[in-house]
Amino acid sequence: MEYRRRESFRHVLVHEVPVTYNCQDGGLKTYRQGEIVEISPSGLKLFTEENLPCEKGEIELDLSFKLYSKPINVRGDVRWKKVIGGGYQYGVFLNTVDEHQELIISELKLRRRKEVFEFKRQNS
Repeated sequence: MEYRRRESFRHVLVHEVPVTYNCQDGGLKTYRQGEIVEISPSGLKLFTEENLPCEKGEIELDLSFKLYSKPINVRGDVRWKKVIGGGYQYGVFLNTVDEHQELIISELKLRRRKEVFEFKRQNS
């Protein structure tokens, strides 16, 4: 298999990250809450109880969240939807620039370092 340096990695979060997102629904912007279950520099898996109307075509979301300490505000397009338990999971492709991708990577590193430290502390 050929190695692709530009291919993104995925990080499954130990603890979901709360996210506020909005989308235009009939011309109105509505703010909603959800959780990020999995993230990479170019996309994320979003869980929410809201049934977004993405069957009609691609919808664009404005997302705000904090992985570790810095707020991250990005825009993304919903690519797929799954019914999961009492809600829905959405695959969101992030329309990020290099600065956003670097911020996501650095915040993920800090978050993971904290998770490992807490795990070691609990198990020692």
